[in-house]
Amino acid sequence: MSLTESQKSLILSVAKNDMETAKKWAVVCCDEDNTQKSAYFVKDCKELLQKATNPFELPSDIKNFVTAENASEMFNANRYYLSEREHDVSERIMKMAKVARRLKEMIIPYRNATLLFGESGVGKTTFGRYIAYKSGLPFYYLNFSTIIDSYMGGTSKNIAKVFEFVAQNPCVFMLDEIDSICESRSSASGNGSDKENNRITVTVMQELDKLSNDTILLAATNRIDRIDKAVLRRFSIKHEVKPLNDDEKFEMLDTFLKDVGVDFSDTRKKTILSESTNQSGVINRAVEEIAAEILSDLEQ
Repeated sequence: MSLTESQKSLILSVAKNDMETAKKWAVVCCDEDNTQKSAYFVKDCKELLQKATNPFELPSDIKNFVTAENASEMFNANRYYLSEREHDVSERIMKMAKVARRLKEMIIPYRNATLLFGESGVGKTTFGRYIAYKSGLPFYYLNFSTIIDSYMGGTSKNIAKVFEFVAQNPCVFMLDEIDSICESRSSASGNGSDKENNRITVTVMQELDKLSNDTILLAATNRIDRIDKAVLRRFSIKHEVKPLNDDEKFEMLDTFLKDVGVDFSDTRKKTILSESTNQSGVINRAVEEIAAEILSDLEQ
């Protein structure tokens, strides 16, 4: 079967990297398909195409809360070390992402949601950027501690605005410090502040329930024990990100140094590792050592 004129125009627009025109031709192609077999797919795609905007341009009412990143350009996979534990989790996430559209066509809802918990500095947010890089999707990062509004109901409205935007853009959506806003309601004392916190928690649950199959949701916390149980149930995967052991930290450091083109002796690497308590600390010490090398060269 030969290409239709609409399909030719769509392909040409993509080839020219004219995505706005490509989207318009994609809508035309959808309109030309009148088969019942593709009806749900066509309807869903048309809605997404007609809503679609530049995924990295945030609306003015949420840009103070959300960071948008193009992980395809900003994430350096060559210097990222992925442990076997996190590799297994990433495979589970990506497997469900690959079938998300098909499940949606079959009207099978699935929330591709993973809660990452563990101490600070073990790489939870970096793992989120890695998933965005692997999936080729925009990375949206929301730190819940920045979205709290002093006005009654303001925080819930802010949350709803953010989720409304995310729903229009297939993405990797990272919620950081989720414990700061979804604290267990069983510990509430019943005063006005607790009632407002309860409303916020309910809002988060409602918004999570609305997420589409093609949204990859990640949340991070240092205090999983504080999170409301009903919120926890909404995450398909709950994974503890543990500190790397000594061998893993050595491999991580080696991966980083090879990518930046620096050759340290094993003794120097072990010294760096002995002075650091977690992954971020290892990289920070390595950067300091690299800086010392640069300064030494400049002074010669």
